[in-house]
Amino acid sequence: MAAPAEVTIQNLNGRWVMQGISWLVRKTIGLATVTLHVKQYTDDAGNVHIDIAQTLTGGIPGTNEERILTWEKRDHTDHVFGNVVGQSRYVRGTTGADGKVRPEVDVQTKTGDEKEQEAVTKFLKGEILADRSATEGFVVGEGEDFWVQNWVESVNDGWTAEQIWGFENVDGARRYTRRVVARNNGKIVMARLVYDFVGPAE
Repeated sequence: MAAPAEVTIQNLNGRWVMQGISWLVRKTIGLATVTLHVKQYTDDAGNVHIDIAQTLTGGIPGTNEERILTWEKRDHTDHVFGNVVGQSRYVRGTTGADGKVRPEVDVQTKTGDEKEQEAVTKFLKGEILADRSATEGFVVGEGEDFWVQNWVESVNDGWTAEQIWGFENVDGARRYTRRVVARNNGKIVMARLVYDFVGPAE
């Protein structure tokens, strides 16, 4: 289901189901459907929290994400990703020469290659898809020029992952997306995760 207009990056509360997981990925990591249960709130100090509990088909618990949008480094350990250090924050948008509003991202991923670095930056800003083809990019309504940027570094294994969360038109409907760039052993992988809104938080 398309995301309702009142659901924005500043109000992600609800349940979301990941689209398009291939058979190979399901077989590899042993899951069928991933559902995100999102609770977003502001604490007494004014810090925005996004707490996400993942469940897999059959109610099997997945990983939990607890993000505080202050860009402070936080340690986290789970059974999928191991020991990591993560940072999260809001980023605002700027209007490009083409008139489109895109996130003003200080890209953390460093590729060591100028052309690949340019592709990573364009991908995270929503200018291209993972196959490097052009795309319409993020949907930005009035007063909605906010995105979430996440940066995670593995403590033990050396990989990094960077994400930009926003909304995009996918198959003619407004959907919550996560654009992910992972770097491991010098190799870069880019992917766009797309989520259907399935209802309010339980």
